[in-house]
Amino acid sequence: MKLGLQEKIIGSILLVSMVVSIVLSIVFYNNSVEVIENNYVSSVTDNLTVCAGIFDDVMKETYYTAVNAASDADLQQMVREYNSRTQTTLLERLNSYRSGNIESVYCYLPGQKVILKVTPSEMVEQECSETDMQWLSDVARGQENPLSPKYHTDQTELVKKRSFTYTKPIYDEAGESVVGYIMANADERDIFFGCLQGYGNFSDGRSYIATPDGRIASSTNLKSLGQQAPAAEGDVIVTKVTAPLSRYTLVTVSDRSVITGHIVETRNQIFALALLFNLMACIPILILVRRMMRPVKNLEEVMVQVGQGDLTVRAQNYSEDEIGRLSQGFNNMIQQVEDLIDALVTEKLLKKEAEIEALKYQITPHFMYNTLNSIKYAAVLQNADEIAEQLEAFIELLQLSASDRGAFITVRQEIHMVRNYVKLQMFRYANSFDVQFDVSPEIEDCYIPGLLIQPLVENAILHGIDLKRSDGVITVRVLRDNKELAIKVEDNGRGMTAEDLARLMNGERKSKFSGIGVRNVRERLQLYYGKQGNLAFFSRENHGTSAVITMPVSYDAEEYTI
Repeated sequence: MKLGLQEKIIGSILLVSMVVSIVLSIVFYNNSVEVIENNYVSSVTDNLTVCAGIFDDVMKETYYTAVNAASDADLQQMVREYNSRTQTTLLERLNSYRSGNIESVYCYLPGQKVILKVTPSEMVEQECSETDMQWLSDVARGQENPLSPKYHTDQTELVKKRSFTYTKPIYDEAGESVVGYIMANADERDIFFGCLQGYGNFSDGRSYIATPDGRIASSTNLKSLGQQAPAAEGDVIVTKVTAPLSRYTLVTVSDRSVITGHIVETRNQIFALALLFNLMACIPILILVRRMMRPVKNLEEVMVQVGQGDLTVRAQNYSEDEIGRLSQGFNNMIQQVEDLIDALVTEKLLKKEAEIEALKYQITPHFMYNTLNSIKYAAVLQNADEIAEQLEAFIELLQLSASDRGAFITVRQEIHMVRNYVKLQMFRYANSFDVQFDVSPEIEDCYIPGLLIQPLVENAILHGIDLKRSDGVITVRVLRDNKELAIKVEDNGRGMTAEDLARLMNGERKSKFSGIGVRNVRERLQLYYGKQGNLAFFSRENHGTSAVITMPVSYDAEEYTI
């Protein structure tokens, strides 16, 4: 289906409008999504920063509890002198340190293989198995960062629960060996409810606290506790804040679709509105385009009428815009075509009249040829052979000069004409000079412009050699060098000064026979061959003159015909 200009314009406008609407919608959507995500990340980061501060405050309280208890001189003395009588006093002393966020305080005595535990529900001394002692020793070693708590599962409790623990040693009086360890514990569930769930607004995502080595320390999902934190999968937004004291990391993983879902609906609504707007715009666009196309339609109808031969019609000019100027230009063109046709008709009539007039005078050259032939035959009858030979050469020369055989002739024909011309000049000047020809047989069929060599020979006879002497020699050479043809006319005459050579090149000297001077030869070479055709003269006073013509080799008479 071929669409007209009107349909193409309407389609282009609607297409551009739709593309612009879609692009703007996409840009608006992307910008909105970016803003929402940035705001969300900023809000979550602020919440996580608050939670990280709360977490560090709890860890700081736990840390100082362990430090203060381990530095208590009375408690140190009780640990060093521990026995069944001091057990109750030591438990009470430990209980004085369990307050605030401190869920429990332990005192592990590796020498007695016992652990004293103060919890919200009990104060008890508990014997340690080998497994318990191994676990307690591992917890007591702490971590590389002393400010970072040890995250572990309490193996001494019947109900396994996870805690954040700071451990400080108690040495003997000499300060050389460890006699006990103070362990201050913060419960993981208390941290979760007081930190993540109590203060964080993370309803759109999954939040957890990770240890420095990447394990999940606190989360809604109890089964994930102690496991390595998984890598983020799918289209999610991950926000992290690291607590400056404990170096634990608080992480929130949120589904991007949940955060930006309502923006997708807005984008779809914009697309729908853009489509509706473009459909509604079709009617005013159609009206405007039809109004704009009216002068174009008129111009098209006029062009069809002109194509059918009616040159009297003209396009209406509706406005001064580009289409109006186009209509005016078309009208001017039709007027010029009409004027040219009238001029061609007139010229054709004049040419016919000239042809008829030329036929009337066609008898004149025939009369001259017949008269000269009659004189030649009379000279033959009178045994004047030399006169008859000169007349014959003159008749051929005259016929060739006045013939209409074309602008290009063969080298053979040109040399034959030059020989006839030389015969006449040698008869005229009593054989006072000699002309030599050097033409290769394979060059004789090349085509060159007629009357190209004869003016140069004539110039050599009239202005080159000294006709008063008998040693004048003119040499005509036609040579071929690959694709170039060279014609040289040389004489051993008087030569020329620089001024004479300049006048010759300007065409001030003209042939007395043909009327075709050096300037004419040069102009024809440039006309037929352009930069490939050239005429040059080389001369020194008293050393003769050499004229050189160069042109392309051609065996086709029509190759360079204009």
